[in-house]
Amino acid sequence: MTRLIKPPALKAGDTVGIAAPASMFSREAFLRGIERIHEAGYRTFFTPGIFSEESYLAGPDARRAQEINSLFADEKVRAIFCARGGYGSQRIVSAIDSELVRRNPKIFMGYSDITALHGYFQKVCGLVTFHGPLVTELGGMKKSAVERLFGSFSKKDAWGDLACEGIEILRSGEAEGAIAGGSLSLFSMLLGTPYEPETGGKILFFEDRGEKPYAIDRLFSHIGLAGKFKGVNGVLLGRFVPPKGWESGKESYGEEIKRIVLDAMQDFHFPIFWNFPAGHAGENICFPMGVRVRLDGDKRTVTVVECCFGEYARRPVSGTRNRRSRQG
Repeated sequence: MTRLIKPPALKAGDTVGIAAPASMFSREAFLRGIERIHEAGYRTFFTPGIFSEESYLAGPDARRAQEINSLFADEKVRAIFCARGGYGSQRIVSAIDSELVRRNPKIFMGYSDITALHGYFQKVCGLVTFHGPLVTELGGMKKSAVERLFGSFSKKDAWGDLACEGIEILRSGEAEGAIAGGSLSLFSMLLGTPYEPETGGKILFFEDRGEKPYAIDRLFSHIGLAGKFKGVNGVLLGRFVPPKGWESGKESYGEEIKRIVLDAMQDFHFPIFWNFPAGHAGENICFPMGVRVRLDGDKRTVTVVECCFGEYARRPVSGTRNRRSRQG
């Protein structure tokens, strides 16, 4: 089993590096997100290459992989946020320098297509990562929500209860373990690769968007046939967004997905939570992947019970004044 590595916590004035490991993105939305980071009291760093476009990708595979490696190597960068998901991260995982990552652990945040990188960092590097908003989404968040996000990244103790009002218990019980998963479709696509997720003793988290019920059924069936539900401690289900044509029937879509989930997991007895506020098209709270989390069906709580960050030595940061994003 890969040794667990916890990144350093953030301090005010730290630099957040921005990567685009997947699809190209809206420059306007990106710059609004950068401004939100500055307003919270942090610096940003990215290079002009982040705006590259090649077909549906943010530039060639080599550029996107090198961007990740360079940000981990840069001692001034204390966290790495992803600009956008979309598609493309799976194409570059084999080009990530795992030894470099292990020597320079940093906060890494993203979701959706970024699931491929979360899986890689957990399986190969043992790095604790964070499922949370993309930079192109930060500009649409309230300033207070962004400040809470950064407040979490500076906590030296366990995060405690996550805000998850409206959660529904499909199967009650208690469970504890590190969270693994992310986008259901991306998680499934990692099976059979060298980066296949380890699920024993874990709490699996899944969310997805735009998939018809039969496709969701196929994905859960694939995971089950691969034996990935064996030894799982619990399942946490985020937001499942209907494909086009289902907009007027979101409730029926959700009921169908719940039926599929319970059918796929009928031979197992772990607790299953539904409507956790993470994923596409709505509130997307940040949570850690790799440290212990507890599910309590009676209390309807999801609690981070282990500190996310490790001890570290670092140079003092001079002041907390924002600076403009350094490019190039």
